[in-house]
Amino acid sequence: MTAAAPSPTPGGGDAGTWAQATPAEVRAALAAESAVEFDRQWRAALAQAADSYDLTAVHRCLEAWRRVARVTAAAGGAGGYRALFDAAAAAQGAGPHPPRAPWHEVRTGLGL
Repeated sequence: MTAAAPSPTPGGGDAGTWAQATPAEVRAALAAESAVEFDRQWRAALAQAADSYDLTAVHRCLEAWRRVARVTAAAGGAGGYRALFDAAAAAQGAGPHPPRAPWHEVRTGLGL
């Protein structure tokens, strides 16, 4: 059995270098499904910046996706990220969104 090689950090440095990762480096580290969402959000942030002449949305978008890229790399790549994501969903119980009940049923169930 061979372990998957961990995803390299930008510039071959340590995990702290993700703080300086370029958009291309971030995208390259993401799982395919995450890259699709990154592309959508990145383009929206660029369009907003073009309209407003304010790069705040671009910086926020990149910072958020740097965190995802760092977690993906720390998990050993796209497969590890998917496993981590699946484990988190399973830990929540019935999937990503717990079933809902009207407030009066919750109170009755609690004996209130």
